Amino acid sequence: MSKGELAIIGTGEVPCGYYPDRKMLEIASLVGYKAIKDAGVDKNQIDAVIGQMAILDGDWNTEVTFGRLPEALGLKNCKNTQLVSGGGGSSHAVRKAAAGLLLTGVAEMVLVIHAQKFSDFTPGQQAEGFAKAGCDPEWEIPYGMNFNALGGMIAERYMYETGTTPEEIAAVSVSHRKWAQLQDNAMSKKDLTLEQVLKAKMVATPYTTYMCNVLADGGSAFIMTTAERAKKLVAKPVYLLGEGSKFSHRNLTKCADLTRMVNEPPALEAYKMAGLGPEDMDIAQVYGAYPANILMFFEAMGFAKRGEAGKAFLRGDTWPGGRIPTCTNSEAMSFGHTGTGVGTALLVESVRQLQGKAGRAQVPGARFLIENCGGGAWMDNHMAILGNEIPQ
Repeated sequence: MSKGELAIIGTGEVPCGYYPDRKMLEIASLVGYKAIKDAGVDKNQIDAVIGQMAILDGDWNTEVTFGRLPEALGLKNCKNTQLVSGGGGSSHAVRKAAAGLLLTGVAEMVLVIHAQKFSDFTPGQQAEGFAKAGCDPEWEIPYGMNFNALGGMIAERYMYETGTTPEEIAAVSVSHRKWAQLQDNAMSKKDLTLEQVLKAKMVATPYTTYMCNVLADGGSAFIMTTAERAKKLVAKPVYLLGEGSKFSHRNLTKCADLTRMVNEPPALEAYKMAGLGPEDMDIAQVYGAYPANILMFFEAMGFAKRGEAGKAFLRGDTWPGGRIPTCTNSEAMSFGHTGTGVGTALLVESVRQLQGKAGRAQVPGARFLIENCGGGAWMDNHMAILGNEIPQ
């Protein structure tokens, strides 16, 4: 892919939360139809559908693999359907799969759909699934390692190395909640203060309940095509301008540097490809799932010096109306954690922002932004630059 060669033209999303009466097929169909309607295209112009893997739900993944989505949507001219997963990095993986179809001429318009329904599983099943995901079955799981513990370890090390305070860590949750209150589809919208975050029940030091993400039902979709075709279809396509990726480790205990991981090189690669820099970005869409990770990625993106990101969140630089609006859909901590779909939800929000369709959360005049995603125990990092124009 070269700069500005591909574009996203429409998105769809449903409210995030616990909806036990809402079926997986309903979620997938709704977000698919919403994306088609948003793009203003005929559904039969869609000639490829990529389903994104759901966590824990093997039956649904099998259904998607064997053609459930194009059949359910009644797509008459679909030529290709598949299931793709990169864990938390799936929003990157599905983009690359779509790019392959588009740039080789196999497809002209690709619909990507993600659906997740954690309410189909008991709290115990959910906890067990995420306790083991990304953890080494021989050297970590037997000793009590789980995702909250992993996040806590990173935060403790980051605080030790940088002098970041618990208040600065907690400020991430407050910033996220400010954005959630502007998002109709966000899961958690009640007012949240720094004191409430710090005094909440401890989960894994230094993280309290308000610093952890909550598993939720949800779904999102987007339509991707070539830039040339996109310009003829919609008034404001969102172009893929730059990308950078890096894989670091399978398990966190094998990571050479807990507080940097693979953060900075992908951002530099993405900026270089786009011909832009941090100073050109109007928004930072950061997927980290836990506050310290958000701070590290924020620094890697070039918006703060090492150890200074927490101060930016505490000052309100990242809030609505701030210097660099960050996580405008409120990410996993307030919007809700939809498995492999957290990054996809951020991507969908990114497109809305750049198309001027973000409603009360709209950042005025947004032209360019940087977004990231990553999977497993933060095993990889994918950075992308998006824009509603192609810089020369």
